[in-house]
Amino acid sequence: MTQRLSSETSVHADAELAALFDCEVGERLLARHFVFYDNDQPTQMSTSYVRWSDVAGTPVADSVNEPWPGGTRAQLGSLGIRVIQVTESFTAAMPNELEAATLGIGSGVPVLRYTRRHIADTGRVVEVAHPIVRRGDTTIVDFRIDLDD
Repeated sequence: MTQRLSSETSVHADAELAALFDCEVGERLLARHFVFYDNDQPTQMSTSYVRWSDVAGTPVADSVNEPWPGGTRAQLGSLGIRVIQVTESFTAAMPNELEAATLGIGSGVPVLRYTRRHIADTGRVVEVAHPIVRRGDTTIVDFRIDLDD
């Protein structure tokens, strides 16, 4: 699967993003919009947000470096931010017009939407991908849960 950066903007956290980041409404964020392809077919779209205060003036803030080898964890690691946890929350629904057009699906094909948060060793949320949208007719979600004996 390949990813392409479709746009990048500076935004301020609204109430929803502030809750996901556990930050103040209005905190400045870097937003990057991606579309992922499998054999030139769009399969996923996402918007990734990082705190502007973490990335300003660094290579991470320069879109010329996208896609970053090793992804989000490597980007944040280059800044000395150690990610130790990732959380994900899933929902399923019918696509909105933008999702259907971007993914090249009809309005009758459901999508899987999820939110991913990268959490640093300090407990601070350092990245939020919201929403990640995948076409529901071709997505398989597998989980592995290791349990203590």
